[in-house]
Order: sequence, then structure tokens, then C-alpha cells
Amino acid sequence: MNQPISSTAGFAGGASAARFRNVISPSAWLYVVGLNVALQLPFWVLKNFYSFQRPIFNEDLMLAILVFSISARLGWLVLAAALLVDVVRIASLNYHFLNVADFIGSVRFLSMMDLAPFVTWAAFAMLFMGALYLLTLLQLLKRWRAPMAAIQIALIAGVLLADGLNGSMQMAGIGQDKLREPYNVGGSPVWNLYKMQQAVSPQAKGLQPIPSHARDSILQWHATHPSSSVLLVLVESMGQPVSPSLKDWLMRQIQSPALLQRWTLTSGKERFSGSTTHGELRVLCGLDGAYDMLDTNKSRDCLPHQLGADQFVAVGYHGFQLSMFDRNRWWAVAGLQAHHFDYQQSASQVKDCHAVFNGICDQEVLRTALQTVQKPRRLAYVVTLDTHLPLSTGSEPQSPQLAGLCARAEVSAASCALVGQLGALLRGMATQLEDSDATPYVAIVGDHAPPFIRTEDRQAFLAQEVPFILLEPRDTPLHEPIPKAP
Repeated sequence: MNQPISSTAGFAGGASAARFRNVISPSAWLYVVGLNVALQLPFWVLKNFYSFQRPIFNEDLMLAILVFSISARLGWLVLAAALLVDVVRIASLNYHFLNVADFIGSVRFLSMMDLAPFVTWAAFAMLFMGALYLLTLLQLLKRWRAPMAAIQIALIAGVLLADGLNGSMQMAGIGQDKLREPYNVGGSPVWNLYKMQQAVSPQAKGLQPIPSHARDSILQWHATHPSSSVLLVLVESMGQPVSPSLKDWLMRQIQSPALLQRWTLTSGKERFSGSTTHGELRVLCGLDGAYDMLDTNKSRDCLPHQLGADQFVAVGYHGFQLSMFDRNRWWAVAGLQAHHFDYQQSASQVKDCHAVFNGICDQEVLRTALQTVQKPRRLAYVVTLDTHLPLSTGSEPQSPQLAGLCARAEVSAASCALVGQLGALLRGMATQLEDSDATPYVAIVGDHAPPFIRTEDRQAFLAQEVPFILLEPRDTPLHEPIPKAP
């Protein structure tokens, strides 16, 4: 016998159906779409001003919304993690860190820096906007209901389909990044971070060979001049200007008549990979990777060891604390004797040329390094400091000529200021070389492109290549007087 349906069950079923109809109503769709836009909108806005790599839709944030269907507490945890990964990955790539773990690990060096220049009204405004953004999300997510998961699943499927049709679907490692349009519809920073960490792990990659024209030129010179000393200068943030006029201006800063009487100058550009320590391994050892992977066996091709076979003395110079990025440890593995400056006893005029990195000024570091190469069979390796971003307020005054070149090239004020600072470094180096009694082989090379945050600043320099300058001694006998330029 058929049993009658209870009125209670019928009422409950009707209520459930009504709730389901409500959450798939146009207003529910509008709410869910608006919530997804609210999550992505700050990144869309910032992308118009700042240079970073990110898909239009971060699929991790979309999945985080979906988790709210299971638990609000779990949803907030997943959302916070997704936002953190998104921001950290953007920042690490901006500063040329290939390994996000290395970027996070660099936090341990913050205590060595003076962070006061970072405390600006713009920073406070960003913090305020971030807090307002999180409060807005809090209010929006209070309206989330579990049945809305169906709408969110449909939106995620739509993003995956659009990204797949565009040829750039990378979710779960499916597909290849071959954009049919000049934008990436969707992507997962968490997955990309995982894949990137795999690619740079010691087991997967290790230290790999990377070409360096500067390093190769030193070895070629040494092969025919085994007693000639060498000065190798790695210049912080010396990128290659895109503008031909700015590039020529920068190169002219070291081409004084007196210098060109003793050295033949050649210049070019070489590819870089990673941050400053990657640049150091490139020019010192012809290797690319994390400096903490350098050991006795892998360092055999480093310049200090190569030249050491001919009884060279190799000394490393840097104006900042050598414990920064563990230079006091791995420089010794590379074969360098580290020169330790006495910051406390140094005169005020030769230190603190950078507001964030309080150390010995570059010109004093170069003067000390040049003293070393006055003798034969010496390698002096210098890592500069003063051109590190952010530039100090009141850096090298901009000449009218440079200002005019920047205006005609439509280069931003920040980029022009860095070119001016780099030019001042090269002019000072030229002056010191003119006064040098010895005529060493000199190689000057950038570590990486300037890690500007703003797009207009970053676009003033090549994204993947840095310049190098080689000064090859002419055949002028050292005992003959060198005429000075008038």
C-alpha cells in the first residue's frame, strides 16, 4: 500500500527547492561574478601601473571561494594562502629571484638594512587600501551560501575552457603555454610555484653553465698575458638602456681621452639570469644557480682558481656587510680572499652613499681594489652598492644633457636618475684608472636589469640582457710617461 507523503517532508522539500532556485537566480549569479571580480580587481588595476607577470584570473582565488561551500574557516585559510602566494610570487619575480624560497629566505637580511626610506605615504596608502579591500571581502563573503558552489564551478570551468582555447592552460600541468592572444586568461600561481621550485631544486637542476663575455674575455687575455693583473667590476642594477641615445651617453662616461690612450674599449651585452648572486656566479664561475650549491668541486672553473694556477692572488671587495647573502662564506669557496672594510673607523665622506644599505661608498671600494692591481698577478673583484634600488634621495644630480636625452627618449624620471647614477660611477672609475700607475685588464658588467616596480621605469631597460665594458691595455710600455688629457 502506498504511504501518503507527510506534509512535513513536502514542506522541507519545497523549501530546499526554493532555496536552490534562489541561489541560481540572476541576482545569485551577479553576486558570485561580482565576488570573483572583487578578488581579481586590485591586481587588474595595479597591472596598469606596475610590471608583474600574472594571468587575468588567478584560479587559486576562484578555488578558494569554492572552499567556502565546505567551511568558512577553511575558506579564509585557503584564500589567505592563495593571496599570499600570489603577492610573494609577483615580488620574487620582480626582484629577479628564480627561486621563491630564496626570496623568502632573504628576509633574514632585513635587519642589516635601513628600512626608513620605505616608510612613505604611498606605502601607508597601499596598506590602507589593502585593509579596506580585506574588509570588503569580509562583508561580501558573509552572503556566501553553499549551493552557490554550482555557479562557482561553472565560472571556473568557463575560465579553464577559455584558457585552454587560448593555448595557455597550465592548470595541473595540462597543456603548453602557447598564447594565441597576447594575454593569459587563467593560471594557478600555486601550481606554477610548485613547478618552479621543482625546476630549480638541487636534484632537478643544480649549477648549470651560463656564458659570460666578461669572464671569457678575462681568460682569453690571461692566456696571452699571464702576469697582467685584472679588475673585474660587477655593477649593481646596470641594465642596458633601450634608448640608443641613453646607451651611447652611458658608454661615453668612461671614454675619457686619457683613459683611451692606455686602454682599448669594447662593449656589448650578455644575457643574465636571476638576482645579484646569480650574476656573481655568472661572471666569476660561468655558472647559474644558487650560491649555496657551490662547493670545492664545482668551483674549479671560477676565475680565482683558474688564475690561481699561475700564482694569482684574488681578492673580493664589497662595501656592505659580507654576511649579506653569505659572501663571507661562499666567496672563499670560489677562491676569493674577502677584503673587510672597517666601517666604524672609516671617514664619513667615504661611507653611507646609499640610504638603505649603509656601507662604504663605491668610489672608495674601487680605490682600494685598484691599489691591489698595482702589482702583477692580482685579481680584484668588486661588487658595487650605490646603484642599488631604491636610489637614495639626492643621488647624482642630473645633467642638462642627460635630462634632454631622457625627455626626447620619453624615459621616466626614475629610470633617468638610475642612468645618471650609473654614469657617475663610470666617470669616477675612469678618473681613478687615469691616475693608476699600472694598466690592468678591466671588465665591467651588470648583474641584472634594474628591478623597478613601475612598468614605465622597467621598460627603459632590456629585460634579459645587461651591458659589459672591456678595457684592454694598449701596448704602451709602463715606464714611458702617459700624457694627460688637457
